[in-house]
Amino acid sequence: MGVVFNRTTPTTDLPQNTVVVQTLVEAVNLSTNMFNVTINPNTIEILESPVATETTTAALTTTNPSTVAPTTVNPTTAAPTTAEPPTSNPTTAASTTAALTTRRVTFRSLLNTFTSDLLDTSSAAFTNRASMIKGQLEPLFQREFPSSFNSLDVVAFRNGSIINDMNLTFESTSVPNNTQIASVLIRAAPTVTGFDIEGSSISVDGIFSSGVSHKISLITASCLVLLSWLLSSQQ
Repeated sequence: MGVVFNRTTPTTDLPQNTVVVQTLVEAVNLSTNMFNVTINPNTIEILESPVATETTTAALTTTNPSTVAPTTVNPTTAAPTTAEPPTSNPTTAASTTAALTTRRVTFRSLLNTFTSDLLDTSSAAFTNRASMIKGQLEPLFQREFPSSFNSLDVVAFRNGSIINDMNLTFESTSVPNNTQIASVLIRAAPTVTGFDIEGSSISVDGIFSSGVSHKISLITASCLVLLSWLLSSQQ
């Protein structure tokens, strides 16, 4: 069965499908209906309609908003931290050892007599003579070459009368030449005691210092001979 409405009626003004179904159901259920056919009201449905079938509108649920109790956060008072300044161990710069240069210096003591115990570096004769020479000559080299001189060590004595071998050590950056080294011994000759220095016998690394002049007066030579004799007579 079809239900026809005025075609000029706008779709928006047509009754809803449910209204049409409900109207037919009510008409069928009336005891005074004039239908010549039997109609089961439960079978009434709309198969086609220009009106969109109503969608079931879900009941809106009104949810009372939950009031969240504000949480009061007590501010945490951090204990003040006193930062101790980092203790840094002082950096000890590695000491730089200056390169050293050694010069072998030799001179003859003409007025002294060689004895065999001077060959033994552990003997009293060797120790006493080495200490005597070092004690008188080392300060002279230190004063003459303050920025480069390092040490003086007596290393050996040889026969003839007594030939004295020494090692003089200097910083490699400022080593005096052979003449400068020999000049210190020449100037020391008149003042040293217990041994003498023959100027013409002075050598540095095997090279004799022929360019160094040395003059000893007769009086000085006599004094040295007398001193040597006095020392030998007391032994």
